[in-house]
Amino acid sequence: MYRPEHKAIPGRPFLTILRYNRPYLKSYLIGGILSVFFVVIGLGLPFIVRGVVRSFTEGQVTMRLLWLYFAALIAIAVTTGFARYWERMLIIRASRKCEYDLRNDYFRHIQTLSQDFFHRTQTGDLMARATNDLNYVRMFIGPGIMGTIDMIQLPLTLAILAWFSSRLLLYTLIPLPFVSIIVYFIIMYMHRQSQRVQAQYADLTAQVQENLAGARVVQAYGIGERETESFTAESESYMRENVKLAAVMSLAWPLIGLIVGLMIVLVLWLGGFMVINGVLALDDFTGFVVAMLLLLWPLVEFGWILTLYQRGIVGMARMNDIFREKPSVRDDEDTQQAFTVTRGGIRFDTVSFSYDSRAVLQDLDFTILPGQTVAIVGPTGSGKTTVVSLIMREYDVNAGTVFIDDLDVRRIPLRALRQAVGYVPQDTFLFSESIRENITFGKPDATDEQIRYACEVAQLTETIDALPGGIDTLLGERGVNLSGGQKQRLAIARAVIADPKILILDDAMSSVDTQTEEKILERLRLVMEQRTSIIISHRISTVRNADLILVVDDGRIVERGSHESLLALRGLYADLHERQLLEEELEHL
Repeated sequence: MYRPEHKAIPGRPFLTILRYNRPYLKSYLIGGILSVFFVVIGLGLPFIVRGVVRSFTEGQVTMRLLWLYFAALIAIAVTTGFARYWERMLIIRASRKCEYDLRNDYFRHIQTLSQDFFHRTQTGDLMARATNDLNYVRMFIGPGIMGTIDMIQLPLTLAILAWFSSRLLLYTLIPLPFVSIIVYFIIMYMHRQSQRVQAQYADLTAQVQENLAGARVVQAYGIGERETESFTAESESYMRENVKLAAVMSLAWPLIGLIVGLMIVLVLWLGGFMVINGVLALDDFTGFVVAMLLLLWPLVEFGWILTLYQRGIVGMARMNDIFREKPSVRDDEDTQQAFTVTRGGIRFDTVSFSYDSRAVLQDLDFTILPGQTVAIVGPTGSGKTTVVSLIMREYDVNAGTVFIDDLDVRRIPLRALRQAVGYVPQDTFLFSESIRENITFGKPDATDEQIRYACEVAQLTETIDALPGGIDTLLGERGVNLSGGQKQRLAIARAVIADPKILILDDAMSSVDTQTEEKILERLRLVMEQRTSIIISHRISTVRNADLILVVDDGRIVERGSHESLLALRGLYADLHERQLLEEELEHL
């Protein structure tokens, strides 16, 4: 049964953040206590300055008293610095751990999603959510939490100001109500604009990823300038959205600065008159001014926290969009978890399949006995690859049933099914690792003898020996330092070494020359005798020795039989054979 590998709550980004931070509640709690301690100790500064001024005004100042005040100031600085250090260590470390959990769950969840998700989702968009959006979430739960705790200083400082002079405090708070509505609208705009910025960043990342992955194609067609212009336009859009957000953020900071400035001006103006008129003592006025300055950082920090909050919530919401996705193909309560594929027999019973409302396969019926080699041929787009996709259950059928070892594939655990199949796809994908690591991808514990045997079957030994690093040679991205034929042979070796019950070769030798293909097929026959094998190919020479050949056209099996019997039918298979013979004759002219 499918169980989500994450703690996300769809549609509730803030609750999702809380759930991911629950394991680190202790760190946040201790860090919060230290932060409060830092704030409370720091609030002693106005009283010390007030005491110094009172000592001078009353003529009671002595060197001993000054040294005591000096020691108190040093003690406050050291204590608050120590508290601030451990506060940051605890909270920032907890936020990094939360980021680690989120990133791993995000990647793990993506691995569970079905092929239809990847067909409609850009890789660059997924990367943007895993980097930019996740970083915004971390900033919210790290610096954002610390800044929020620092806001405790606001009410405490206001209480001290009221204690010094409630009348003067009342005057200084006059500008605040007039700005509250403006701040509210700024916050709402920042939220909407943050969504636009992060969506635009995803589009930009997607374009970069596609162009870097397809750099050879871009250069081969000489369209570098056109792609640069397209990227520039996308980059300009991203810049414009960022500038709009920056403009509002830039307005928030001066606005808060204006509030602070007005408050300080009012304090100095009105407080000065109160001191002159004897309404307020000089020492209380001095303490009031120092306490007023302590409001400066929390008020300035308030705008920054709003920015972190908006971006963090938007970032988590975008990640939740992916967490909300469920694999269309998954284990359920009917899955027989103890089942393993032991023989590899395959049967299609009236199978039909459509993709995006387009019929791909219609009423397919055939049986592949355990250990039998079956070939599937047909024109391009006839549905050959879709057949093997259904066997591996990359998609579920719309009608009919696919059986493996007489059990509906929808009842076989996905992990057991995929481990039983060795698949060499049309588009060979290699990782930026060594040749050894690519070959042993499906069987990391393979011995040197097993690796050597797989390479011999795939006719890869000479290629490896010719490389300076041998089998430990590092490959470039997608195996760029190998030819197309070498990539395909490496992929064949990777499938052989996995020792699967079912071996599928999907046009796996299209880039291999005819002589090498014959050598590979000769060695593969020994391998295929021990397992069920399916070969998809456009070359008749590749499939002619198969036990059974299925000819597919327009999603239907139109012919079936051996090579000789199909030639005798003088149908589609014979036509394909004659065309290839003609092409070979033309190549030799």
